[in-house]
Amino acid sequence: MKRELLILSGLSGSGKTTALHTLEDIGYYCVDNIPVSMLSALSWTLAETENKNRVAVSIDARNLDDDFSDFSQLINEISKESDFNITVLFLEANRESILKRFNETRRKHPL
Repeated sequence: MKRELLILSGLSGSGKTTALHTLEDIGYYCVDNIPVSMLSALSWTLAETENKNRVAVSIDARNLDDDFSDFSQLINEISKESDFNITVLFLEANRESILKRFNETRRKHPL
């Protein structure tokens, strides 16, 4: 049986963490803000466990600068060499929503 690996990425403030919390509520094993360089190791570790059939991870846009050139190759390798069906979901939000979120938290936007 193929397992699911859902990779969430997107703009800061677009709702990645909220989406992960929702996925966790419906039974996914979730990892927030994993470095791209650790994704392969995580997939191998999870492949050895019986009860982690639906996994969701978030990858922050700031994490992709150096590693993004190899991202599609990495996804292809994990897909071929593991028992995961992989879906990549990129979340966006309009400018007003992102600015409102960061004004409410009084955090400077990371990008």
